[in-house]
Amino acid sequence: MGFQLTYDIWKYPSFKKLFFAGFLTSISRWFEFLTFSIISWELTGNAAIVGYIMTARFVALAITGIFFSVNGRLYSGQKIMILFTGGCGIFCSLVFISFYLNANIQLVGLFIISSLSGSLWSVDFSFRRRMLGDSLPEYLIPTGVSIDVLSTHATRLIGPFLGGIILTYFYSQFIFLFLSFLYFLSTYLIFYEKDHNKNSKKINSYLGSLKDVLFEISKKPNLINVISLTPLFNIFGLPFLSLIGILIIEKFSFNAFDVGLIVSLEGLGALIGGIVISAFPPKNKLVPFCVSLLLLFVFICFISLNNNSLLLIFLLFFAGFVTSTYSALQSSIVYLSTTPKLRSSTFSFLTIAIGSGALGSFNIAFMANFYTTEYLTLIMGLEGIVFFLLLVVSLNMKFKFFRKI
Repeated sequence: MGFQLTYDIWKYPSFKKLFFAGFLTSISRWFEFLTFSIISWELTGNAAIVGYIMTARFVALAITGIFFSVNGRLYSGQKIMILFTGGCGIFCSLVFISFYLNANIQLVGLFIISSLSGSLWSVDFSFRRRMLGDSLPEYLIPTGVSIDVLSTHATRLIGPFLGGIILTYFYSQFIFLFLSFLYFLSTYLIFYEKDHNKNSKKINSYLGSLKDVLFEISKKPNLINVISLTPLFNIFGLPFLSLIGILIIEKFSFNAFDVGLIVSLEGLGALIGGIVISAFPPKNKLVPFCVSLLLLFVFICFISLNNNSLLLIFLLFFAGFVTSTYSALQSSIVYLSTTPKLRSSTFSFLTIAIGSGALGSFNIAFMANFYTTEYLTLIMGLEGIVFFLLLVVSLNMKFKFFRKI
């Protein structure tokens, strides 16, 4: 128990390679969140464009999740990860080369890469994370999954910081060169990691496979609660991360380097939160999962109202802490509550819920025409609190979770 668990997982070579492969693509994701938001805002002067780019990411994530929730058992996780990660690297390289061919496709490139990255996000959940859990003995799975979530959320410390440096000291085309390097290196780490899960050679029908997944979820109340609450985070919480940089610029007029540094402190909170939850995984995971989600919405409201830069750092840190706690518990609950042969499909179904973030991003794009970023952020936080309370009360009335504590 405790930090000994976080030491033991590194004895497994496959875990290490799969962990660092996800670590690199996660840096890319949060690097894109900051740099794509600032670049698109500078190109157009319109915060709505940020929302549209985020919408493209989440729509691609949801579509990919729909496909693999039904067909996930048919494919090798290794081959799928190589296809999508390598594809992102190839396209980032093409956009980088286009700058020297005088092809002005920067804004289009942001949309396409966001879409590809969204699809990669989905298969990363569905296949790489499942392969990572399979590489560990059962008693280390909660710790391993929590540490992996730490890699996907704590990289908010590294991604925005590197984004701020490149935006400040280099030409914008080097953003795409840096991304292609990360994606290709991640592809290399996965290349020799075989997927040992025995995939089905065929499925009865699309509806039959979907029925299997839905039946699996319907008989597990923990899965119902996690998948029901996940859209709230992705509609009202996750789009906030793409607005942090713009919010800081509007409120404090900081340059890109300072913005990247401050936003990365949210990642520091995620790093520490991930370490704590991986070393001390709670026995009852659902209650802290719900509490951490509610606290995130509360912090979003406080951040929107705050006008003190030091207090902003404090609030961002704890927002990152509860976000990584929420995500670690989300993945642990799904992995541990699902039968092994349906884990990839169930994780894919979860990414459909994550893809609902397209509604949040579209909501940002729409409201940006009427409100400042500050009011936008406040509205999203309040909406998250209201819908959270309504949904948790209704779920608890049906399954009576809190009465079992």
